[in-house]
Amino acid sequence: MTQRTQNAVRSVSETSDLASELEVEGIPVRASPARSARGGGVWVGQCVDATHPVLRGRVEVRWEDASGARHTRWLPTLASLVVRVGDRVLCTEASNFDEPVVTGVIDGFTPRPEPVTRVGASLALKADERLAITDEAGNALVELRGGDDGPVVKLLHAATTVELPGRLTLRADAIELAARAGDVRVDARGDVRVNGDFIRLNGT
Repeated sequence: MTQRTQNAVRSVSETSDLASELEVEGIPVRASPARSARGGGVWVGQCVDATHPVLRGRVEVRWEDASGARHTRWLPTLASLVVRVGDRVLCTEASNFDEPVVTGVIDGFTPRPEPVTRVGASLALKADERLAITDEAGNALVELRGGDDGPVVKLLHAATTVELPGRLTLRADAIELAARAGDVRVDARGDVRVNGDFIRLNGT
């Protein structure tokens, strides 16, 4: 066991009853439910290490209490909370829990990457298969299949409405609108703006 791991285990074992977690990792620890040096409440600390050598979901936090004493401890974080070295974090000590918990990151203006998402379900379609969505009467609504140039999504009802309460944005390298039969109509209660290097009408 490295010195860093020993220090981390000692810090955890002095603050919470995590013997079962550590024993799973093959590290025998006798934990004692000591209260934090802060003495309860809510305070702000700074993350000095975001990767615990043994346990996941813990970061090393340094803070200074009201008396001026400095403390450094490995603290658990809320699930899915992303904490990085240098972040100012909000620490909360519950009355019925043995150690403080990092409940938030205060540096809200620091650029942060999008959270990692997991695939909840997946469906593999063969070349001659399609995914169909129908209503309870069996009427076809939506079809999804693979095409030569990429995925093809078909709305199968003769009259389809796409509606949402807010703003709709379409972004692509190129956008093409084609009406096979009938007019193209654009209605707006505000201004209609068309911006481009060149505006061509009727293909000219």
